[in-house]
Formats: sequence, structure tokens, C-alpha cells
Amino acid sequence: MTEFPLTAAVPGVEEYRALRVAAGLRAKSKLAAERGLAGSLFAVCIRKDNTLIGMGRIIGDGGLNYEVVDIAVHPGFQRQGLGYRIMASLMEYLRNNAPESSYVCLIADHGAPALYRKFGFEFTAPVSVGMAIRL
Repeated sequence: MTEFPLTAAVPGVEEYRALRVAAGLRAKSKLAAERGLAGSLFAVCIRKDNTLIGMGRIIGDGGLNYEVVDIAVHPGFQRQGLGYRIMASLMEYLRNNAPESSYVCLIADHGAPALYRKFGFEFTAPVSVGMAIRL
């Protein structure tokens, strides 16, 4: 397995938008990506040469609430442990920066709950129920 470098960095707007679509995630507008990426608390990128092939971000208020978002790996590089490396890096950030009692959540897509369970994430039901609205 080839080891691609993982760096703590926010992806560029266009490469972010392209990787989301390539990975089967919902497309985001340029304006939404510009605003959202600027508000990242922490982000990581994996690149092959200069091409973004994996990413993940943490957003939130920096104290009470954190959300793990945008975990994406290009289909040509999936099943090589890149998603695990991304999550491990995000979890390290949380362990080093999130205060005790912080709430960390995520919404899992594409059968990814197995990955997130490896890092201690559990389904919230029946204690709570996730809800969402798309604008």
C-alpha cells in the first residue's frame, strides 16, 4: 500500500467541491464552500502529488459542540486505510483540544458507520434523534 502524506490543512474551494462529488457526497455551491471552509476548526487533506484524494474537517464552537464533517476519499483510493487515517487525525485533534464534556457528533453516509464505530461513535437513538433540513 502506498503511503500518501496527510497534512493539517483546509482544502481549496474547487478541489473540495470536486472531491465531494467524486466521493458520492452531495454537491455544494461555491459560496457555501467558501464560507464553510473558512469556518473550519481543523481540517486534514491527503494528496497524491498535488491532487486532493482525501479530506476531513471538524467544525463547531470550539468548546461545547463539535461536528466531524466532509470525510471523503476519492473512489480510486478507497479501501486503502485513508478514511481511517483521516479519522485518526481528527480524533487526535479532538482529544487534544476539546474540553471535557464536549459533544462530538457526525452524520454517517454510504455505510460508513463501521468506520466511525472504530473511534467510539455510537448511534444516538433512542436517547436522541438526529434531524436535518437541507436548504
